[in-house]
Amino acid sequence: MKQAIQKALGNYPVFTVKDLASLLNKKRAYAYLQAYRWKKEKLIYEIEKGKYTLNEDPFLISSWIVWPSYISGWAALHYYHLTEQLPFTIQVVTSRRRKKKILNYGNAKLEFTTIKSSFFLGFRRILYQQQEIFIAEKEKALIDALATRKMSLAESIEIIKNNKRKINRRKLFAYAALVQGLPPKLKRALYD
Repeated sequence: MKQAIQKALGNYPVFTVKDLASLLNKKRAYAYLQAYRWKKEKLIYEIEKGKYTLNEDPFLISSWIVWPSYISGWAALHYYHLTEQLPFTIQVVTSRRRKKKILNYGNAKLEFTTIKSSFFLGFRRILYQQQEIFIAEKEKALIDALATRKMSLAESIEIIKNNKRKINRRKLFAYAALVQGLPPKLKRALYD
């Protein structure tokens, strides 16, 4: 791969054949052929049909596969050191519907959860391995995991109790208020 193209692609955590065609200043058919060759040579990795990356780390690319989206749930909580549990699934929250809800990439499963756009908040852009990613705030990651039933109430209470100084209760309540039907036990546990 030409160094200039490789450097340009390095600015894209995830790129499409359209991006590649634009960088090469060639037609899409040529870009597909080039992507196929580079994939065979393991210079690029295919995430799903038509989407590629130079990165092997699934955490790095997961919030770039669909736009808008952010990393949440157990993976975000692990990133913030609120749990020692190593997640094999990276929950990606998006306001867009996807046909394929689960992708396997590297040693991880990327699971896409669609939420209402009114609840699509509480995330931020951070630098991770010199690349920008989008990740839920600690409190929103907890609420997302509870609301989507990726975490039990007992697990969430344990995380909150073990990390009282790291979790902002006002933010947690504000996010919880947006979710209808959140278990009352959670609110009681937050006051203990």
